[in-house]
Parts: sequence; structure tokens; C-alpha cells
Amino acid sequence: MSVEGGTSDFIGRVRQRHQAPEATRKPETHIFVVHVTRDGKTVEDLLFDRAPSIGAIAARVGTEAYVISLDMIERRPEGQLAAE
Repeated sequence: MSVEGGTSDFIGRVRQRHQAPEATRKPETHIFVVHVTRDGKTVEDLLFDRAPSIGAIAARVGTEAYVISLDMIERRPEGQLAAE
């Protein structure tokens, strides 16, 4: 294990090991739908490319909304039809 400047850059090495080059990364294959309500009567759907955190949901709708449910929908590769 190399030590540069008196400190170990463990986090940097872990990130380097686990980051794939852009060309080899798989495209996101899921869409996450979060159903929220503010008044208990109407439902709003929020779409996310990645699994959202509570903070990401709150940033979109505020802290007064209630989360009703979360759905994960599989996205088909572009150009592929449902019958294929």
C-alpha cells in the first residue's frame, strides 16, 4: 500500500476501482415513479432515472407532501418494440 504525502487515499482508490469508463457503462434500464399527494385527494407522479433519495423527492415537491408509493418500471432499449 503506497502512502503519498503522509496520508492514504483509500477512498480515491476504491472510487477508481469501481468507476467504469463511459463506453462500458450499461444504460439505465429502469424508471422510478414516485406517487405523492399534498392534499390527500390528488396524486402527482414524479419520474426519476435512478432510485430517488428522500432528499431528492423533497427537493421536487417540498416537505409537506406525502409519499403514497414507489414503482420501478423497466425501460426497453430504444428501437425495441413490445412484441420483440
